[in-house]
Amino acid sequence: MRLGITADTTENATSDLLEVIGALEEANAEVVLDTAVARLLGREEEGSSLRKANIDVIIIVGSDRTLLRTLLDLGSREVAVLPVASVDQEGYLFDVHVRNFDLVVSDLLNHDWTEERHTRIVVRVGTRRTTPPLLNEAAIFPRRSATLMHYTLVIDGEEFWRDSSDGVIVSTPTGSTAYSMSVGGPVLLGSTHALTVIPVNSTNPARRPLVLPDDMTVELRELSSSVGIDIVLDGQRRVGADGGPIIVRRSPHDAVFVKFAEERVAALRGRLQRKVRAHSGAARALPPSAKLVLKVLEYHDVMTQREIVNETKLPARTVRHALSKLISEGLVTRHVSLRDSRQGLFRIVTDRDRRGGGKANVEKSREVRRR
Repeated sequence: MRLGITADTTENATSDLLEVIGALEEANAEVVLDTAVARLLGREEEGSSLRKANIDVIIIVGSDRTLLRTLLDLGSREVAVLPVASVDQEGYLFDVHVRNFDLVVSDLLNHDWTEERHTRIVVRVGTRRTTPPLLNEAAIFPRRSATLMHYTLVIDGEEFWRDSSDGVIVSTPTGSTAYSMSVGGPVLLGSTHALTVIPVNSTNPARRPLVLPDDMTVELRELSSSVGIDIVLDGQRRVGADGGPIIVRRSPHDAVFVKFAEERVAALRGRLQRKVRAHSGAARALPPSAKLVLKVLEYHDVMTQREIVNETKLPARTVRHALSKLISEGLVTRHVSLRDSRQGLFRIVTDRDRRGGGKANVEKSREVRRR
């Protein structure tokens, strides 16, 4: 078995990478390093593009963001992936942690695991090229927050409704516990053959989230907004959608996950429980702007206020209020940058923060990102 290894090299993942690689090499596994990982470790001659390499499983070391970015980079390739959560990462899509990775190496190499397939979606704008498959969602929003978007929703060629709202999210079952859930979307079991369509803050209270069979095509026509419209792909990439129409359908290429012995429903329930604990009951009562800031911080780890403004397109005053609310609820922590004492660094509160060891980690992660 040939194993590819990748990680988010903008994070402080070096020690975690070495731990994973060491466990595999000790077991005499054949390892192929992603080009960027090989460069980070000073092993350039061993680097290769995992999109083209002949490998059986790709091990992804990092966070949910690392996983989503890697799957986007892999495009339509259906190679099995094993996410391994880094130290201090919650990793809602990760069942294996770097601290217990050595316990699963034998099962991995002996193929004592099953494949779990996750539905993905693809998006096309007008006559442009289709996007890479998306694991979570396509989020369609005006480029500036607090601006209405007008559209016509068409399902399998038939007009379903006309609406004005802050945006629309089309989600997979996997994505139903991510951004979709934060705006009131339904939670779907991973085995459900369905997609969800969630209008965000519609001006018409009758516009409720829809659950559709995943063989249906979702189309947004007659799109208009005073500031233009973007599609955010799995929270990682942003593409313009001016002119439309936007067509969303199930991808023929699923995401394939390595699953060790455990019940699927129990695994999903565990992820949900971890997420509920992380956000606490207070998160449900947060205003939409605070929920959006919280979701952006989940994807981006450590950010300044200016970076949050640029990413969310919210006014600076709204972001300040949202951060103040999140900090008061104990969901986000703020640390002063050692480089500039006037600048704050914001991130999701972790168990390490609660134990009092988070400040140094924030600064260290920030320094790596600067490089």
